[in-house]
Amino acid sequence: MSNDIPYDTLTKILEESILELIGGEEEFDKLTDNLISKHRKKIHFIPLKYRVLGGFLQSLNIKFGNFIETFIPKLITVMETNLIVIEEYSNRKDIKLSLEQECERKIDNYINHPPQSIDKSFEDLLDYIFTLQNKRDGVFKTETYDVDLLLKDETRYYYIEVKYNDDHDTGKFKDINRKFIKTFAGLVNKLHITDKNEITPILYYFNESVRYRDIYLKEDKYVLRGRKLFEKLNLSISYKDIEEVLLKMSKTLEDKFDKFKDKIFDKVHNNKK
Repeated sequence: MSNDIPYDTLTKILEESILELIGGEEEFDKLTDNLISKHRKKIHFIPLKYRVLGGFLQSLNIKFGNFIETFIPKLITVMETNLIVIEEYSNRKDIKLSLEQECERKIDNYINHPPQSIDKSFEDLLDYIFTLQNKRDGVFKTETYDVDLLLKDETRYYYIEVKYNDDHDTGKFKDINRKFIKTFAGLVNKLHITDKNEITPILYYFNESVRYRDIYLKEDKYVLRGRKLFEKLNLSISYKDIEEVLLKMSKTLEDKFDKFKDKIFDKVHNNKK
């Protein structure tokens, strides 16, 4: 980067967050003791110490995925001046949103019967959403929804659902898209938005790898992966900057993880029946 200050801030945020994610000795002992107890009860050909090590690494990997989903809002809040994170709604799992009965039916039908032409079909669905979610005499049902990130710049809102990786099975993939569209529709009603140019829905995958090409939403417009969100929002930090910091951290943390491995192997050896 040409400006070292944002990069230094990014490095500090990531380093502090990752070390917090890894946790201290007490948390390590609790997790590995539980894993030893759990795996000792299972019959398996893989030696116990390797199963416990694998379980520990899997736990950190899950934590990291969850961390990325909260890191993006934090990054924008701390470092961006042209975007406002709407904290009233962002990173919340308790937002009450209302869906008009006919609107919900159309969303369910769209997900259950994937369109042959995404471009036209989804734009038609958006038109229905903006009409029905602003219907004065509509029949509305209110439920609780998760909202990952709601941003605003000078001209529009951005509703962003953040996922670490595109690695879900087909059933979960359908659920993600259904929830995403319904949450978006609920926000249209909640924010009293009647013009679809005033809010953009984005399903964002932090990793660029593709397991399923989205059959409901247009890629590169409503589905963004990796660097493309950073480019669309014109963020001061690039995707490559985050990649570089994490790569450096993986090298500096190598000794720490070697010690984790040795501790786990010692624990398993010392806890033999």
